Amino acid sequence: MTSPPDQVEAPLSPAAAQLSAALQARAERVTVSRASVMEAFREALPGAASGDNARSTLATLLYEIAEHGIIGLPTSRTKWDAGHPALPEQVRIPTAQSTKPSNPHQHVSWRPELNWAYDAQLTASQTEDLLACNRWFRDSHNQPARRIPLPLRERSYEIFRFEKRLDTLITGALFAPGRLTLEQLATYREPPPLAHRRLGNGDTVLVVENSDTYATLRHLLEPAPGRIGYIAFGSGRAFEASVENIAEFPDIHRIVYYGDLDAEGIAIPARASINGTPHGLPPIEPATALYRLLLAHQPTVGDIVDIERAHNLTAWIPGELQPAVHTLLTKGLRLAQEATSRNELSTERDWRW
Repeated sequence: MTSPPDQVEAPLSPAAAQLSAALQARAERVTVSRASVMEAFREALPGAASGDNARSTLATLLYEIAEHGIIGLPTSRTKWDAGHPALPEQVRIPTAQSTKPSNPHQHVSWRPELNWAYDAQLTASQTEDLLACNRWFRDSHNQPARRIPLPLRERSYEIFRFEKRLDTLITGALFAPGRLTLEQLATYREPPPLAHRRLGNGDTVLVVENSDTYATLRHLLEPAPGRIGYIAFGSGRAFEASVENIAEFPDIHRIVYYGDLDAEGIAIPARASINGTPHGLPPIEPATALYRLLLAHQPTVGDIVDIERAHNLTAWIPGELQPAVHTLLTKGLRLAQEATSRNELSTERDWRW
């Protein structure tokens, strides 16, 4: 169910959007140095940047931003460091080539929320977007009813008369640390719903990427769920944002994920784990026994993943399975989770919790 890398349709995950905004604010030149990347990471996500998995988190987010075409990562191995996973010595911001500072409204009286704009180097397009926000701050001043929080696209329509404008802006320089915030605009990103079924009183949520495998595992676990308290349908990349819904599930201490063994299928839980952390959720673990069964099947043709990207992806996979998954990715092969069908899972017992 995962989309090919060149057909990414889902928006950036929340953490990636924050990092992207911080990087865009440093796009005075096409190339952003490693030091500036690290500075942007610390500003945008201070908790993640100081965590035990900071390197892996940064690599995961940079690859996600690159897949959306917002930044370019080096193609030469010499432009990456020797760490695991490797990090780039620099990144490219393609839009920086056409981002020439412009001050078409030098005498604008910015609202207090936008005082930072007086000293910012803004393009004409950024200025126009800020002017729309400025008008909203002005017109909603002393009108508490207009400052009641609305979902992102509803607020976007109110300000810009275009419901998707804020989707784009929150990944750019206007939302870098110290600039615009969703809180100032009295809006928030509403996470997509997470379809789920309660199975028992266990402390574990099992998240399944694709719908048929979700139905199969739900059917097989219902009579004896063991530790599985809930089973949830991840719905591909939607889970990167819908993961925060799990914070509302009572008495859950563990999240286990089962998806396709391809680049996107592995990246989804890694990204979701990053986005779940600010909501107090535990790290997302791989459903090791199910992946072990999946690896026993014959793979099909997929996309070739370069060695460094494969190293980054397999960091989420259990150590015992990493070599097999790394080989799978670098050879341009994949395994769809549907290979472990209801027939196999109903007779094989080792995967149960």
